Amino acid sequence: MDLHLHLDGSLSPEDLVNMAQMEGEPLPADRDELLEQLICPETCNSLNIYLQCFRLPIHVMQTRQTISYATEQLVRRLDRQGLVYAEIRFAPQKHTRKGLTQDEVVQASIQGLEKGLAESSNGIKANIILSCMRGDNNEQLNMETVSIAPKYLGHGVCAVDLAGAEALYPTSDYEELFAKARDLKLPFTIHAGEADGVESMHDAIRYGARRLGHGIRAYNDLETKELLKERDICLECCPTSNMQTKAVYGLTTLSLYPLHQLLSDGVAISINTDNMTVSDTTILREFSKLQEAGILNEAQAALMLRNAIDHAFITDAEKAELKARVG
Repeated sequence: MDLHLHLDGSLSPEDLVNMAQMEGEPLPADRDELLEQLICPETCNSLNIYLQCFRLPIHVMQTRQTISYATEQLVRRLDRQGLVYAEIRFAPQKHTRKGLTQDEVVQASIQGLEKGLAESSNGIKANIILSCMRGDNNEQLNMETVSIAPKYLGHGVCAVDLAGAEALYPTSDYEELFAKARDLKLPFTIHAGEADGVESMHDAIRYGARRLGHGIRAYNDLETKELLKERDICLECCPTSNMQTKAVYGLTTLSLYPLHQLLSDGVAISINTDNMTVSDTTILREFSKLQEAGILNEAQAALMLRNAIDHAFITDAEKAELKARVG
């Protein structure tokens, strides 16, 4: 299971090269040079630096062909890794530079999703989350993303999201956007409590978010943890990414990652990759790292898998099917 997985941050170098050839875009000839632009540097000390790794993938995902191809190939990779379910998110407004409309971008991604699922060897299930973006002067674009989503809800799209530079563009600026999402009866998750404090999480909860992207800043705030429990809101934790972006001050080793503080207080948590390429990880690697760091046992891993299923943006029947598959 992976509920927090960005399409543009999870493209393999080989897929990126193929996409660049489709669009006639030049790429660094040297693979190591290419990887330097795709993988988070060891010197990363903030989310803003981490986000720079998305520039090249977004640059070559600007046609129906490449958007469909990227989605299909990611589904194939996840299937080979043995995942039973994934929710893949991306921002349609980032892929209109060559004339596509957001609606056409979404259609292309669903086409790739369906093709990848149809050719699955291990029976993976997957859906798409449409991300709105924090930023300047893009209110209309965000509203367009939310307005498109109902057309495809239940037909490849399962929810909407808000992503981007949280500390620069506070969650409090997006109340109107999520009022629109509520009016349209759209389920949504919001990146909150990653690069900003618990006040960002409280805004997201007040808007009606059913999950929170990252949310790691809640670990030492009893009021926020009680609110998360009361509303049954799941945190989409991404340990490697959180370490790279310095989401928690003073977190110098993974052994200090505050899983215990959240689990022991009854907060629902799922473990996710965030970006397989940017963070150089897989979902199996995330669980293995936590176990090797001595902060995760088998019972906790099983609990977080159940949390992920229970809080996925799918029907109860689909949840029951996934639970039967994972045992």
